[in-house]
Amino acid sequence: AGKELSQLSACFVLPIEDDLGKHPDGIFSTLRNAALIQQVGGGNGFSFSDLRPKGTLVKSSMGKATGPVGFLAVYDKAFGEVAQGGVRRGANMAVLQVNHPDIRDFIKCKSDEGEISNFNISVAVTDEFMQAVKDDKKFDLVDPHSKKVVESPRAREIFEMIVDYAYKNGEPGV
Repeated sequence: AGKELSQLSACFVLPIEDDLGKHPDGIFSTLRNAALIQQVGGGNGFSFSDLRPKGTLVKSSMGKATGPVGFLAVYDKAFGEVAQGGVRRGANMAVLQVNHPDIRDFIKCKSDEGEISNFNISVAVTDEFMQAVKDDKKFDLVDPHSKKVVESPRAREIFEMIVDYAYKNGEPGV
């Protein structure tokens, strides 16, 4: 009870809103808070599921969205820099819902050695998805912003990809 924060081993789950600066839980506000937790050796968990898919039009800038894996790479790089000056690295967990349109990129994001080295990754699967795998049916990938179905691949295809990459390098988890 009387220990300083730097002596505690704590893990925090931080929200990430699809916003660059206006929202207090926006992408870079959350990164700042997470870096401070990392600095004292704490760990962080993040769901990147609310971020719009890669390539989606961003109306305010007329640019294209980076997507969850792009921002995961930004977070990973930042935590690599924080670890350089710290006593020990804090652990990080990145999660993406199985129905996100960028799920394939997320599953593969650690396939190259050294890429995304400051995170463990995990896919959030649902009972509905697992039933679609069992029944060999299609499963909708849904844009978290528009709520529109982007694609309906066979659920088993996504599941087999998870299994293949988990076998290859131990990730993703589920």
